[in-house]
Amino acid sequence: MGLWYPKDSGFELTVFSYVDNAGCIDTHKSTSGGIQFLGDKLVSWMSKKQDCTAMSSAEAEYVASSASCAQ
Repeated sequence: MGLWYPKDSGFELTVFSYVDNAGCIDTHKSTSGGIQFLGDKLVSWMSKKQDCTAMSSAEAEYVASSASCAQ
């Protein structure tokens, strides 16, 4: 089992991230999600509640983006 790439194919990394700002009713913490493609193949995904409580939607998006890129 593995990923197969043709010899002449380029490697393009594409990352998508999503955040549900203050989605938890109890803690008001946001939920981050992200997926990563290498070429047209999915190589990584994540979804978790953020460790911190974001003060704005921009901060929640930043935390989600940095967590997705850290994968």
